[in-house]
Amino acid sequence: MSQEKSSPDGVFGQVVPRRRLTRWAAYYFLLYVCLPVLALGVLADGLLYLVSSVLFDRCHALFCLLG
Repeated sequence: MSQEKSSPDGVFGQVVPRRRLTRWAAYYFLLYVCLPVLALGVLADGLLYLVSSVLFDRCHALFCLLG
């Protein structure tokens, strides 16, 4: 089976621009990927702080230095 390469003429004679990262794509990436990952990290860090300070009576990370 032979694979045909797309012609440089475009689609049905129309010139189609190449894919590129736009400002809106970067905005949505930050909003829907980066912020949730950051929020989960903050929640996990807070949970680990509570567990280590309440159960083990130890300080955790920067809270030791600042507190």
